[in-house]
Amino acid sequence: MNSIWQMWSGELNNETVASIIKECEYYTPKEAVVGQGETDEQVRKSTVRWINPYDVGSRFIHDLLWKYATLANRSAFGVQIDTIQDIQYTIYEGDENGHYNWHYDTFWANQTMNDRKLSITIQLSDPEDYEGGNFILDRQYEQPNANALKTKGTILVFPSPIRHKVTPVTKGIRKSLVAWIEGPKWK
Repeated sequence: MNSIWQMWSGELNNETVASIIKECEYYTPKEAVVGQGETDEQVRKSTVRWINPYDVGSRFIHDLLWKYATLANRSAFGVQIDTIQDIQYTIYEGDENGHYNWHYDTFWANQTMNDRKLSITIQLSDPEDYEGGNFILDRQYEQPNANALKTKGTILVFPSPIRHKVTPVTKGIRKSLVAWIEGPKWK
């Protein structure tokens, strides 16, 4: 592991991944938006479901994400974190050229007293289920192994201010779980 990102390839078994997908699909799907709520298919095309981290049935997802976020933070980042505010189940479809262009997960001008500090993503699809859909960090940083990253059940944690993207899915469906770990404003 390195200090730019932390990854556990194939960490979650098929049963755990299936439980996550089943729980997430109880929530209402919405078209993904960017920035302050606008749609822009040049930037992003996917369907999302917002998971309530405090719902009794979804709590296991929150706890799983928190476990790996704190492990990564202790190993590599050392930032002050205290909550998971948002959990997003994302579906990128090849029929729709699903993608998310270059972006940051931290919103520097937000009006809250917290900032997103760490981003965590869990790969929920088998790599055979889709083509394209590669997760890429800003090229100035060492990239996680692409095959390991696409392995079902892989968990990746990285600092939210690092630019990243998901390339277009050209065939099939890619499912992932994403959450943002927050803490007091950056100082």
